[in-house]
Amino acid sequence: MRILNERTMFKILIDGQGMLLSATTKSRAYFLFFSSSFVGLRVGPTTDPFPGIVEICGYDIRRIISNWERLYRVKAIGQLPLKP
Repeated sequence: MRILNERTMFKILIDGQGMLLSATTKSRAYFLFFSSSFVGLRVGPTTDPFPGIVEICGYDIRRIISNWERLYRVKAIGQLPLKP
């Protein structure tokens, strides 16, 4: 089961792997993870008008964490060689 509440600036994602809270500003996105594999804060770019980091990873918290080294520097969706 996955619960998602998405607003323009704030996002809450809850699934079996944990919880992700995110807040987006004009140039940065702040991600607060509470999961079995990682607890902490990460900062990445705002990807507007392209899909964001959470959307690119299919709303999967584990996938966001495992691909973070590639995701936090991305500027456009064409730069995302993600692990399956």
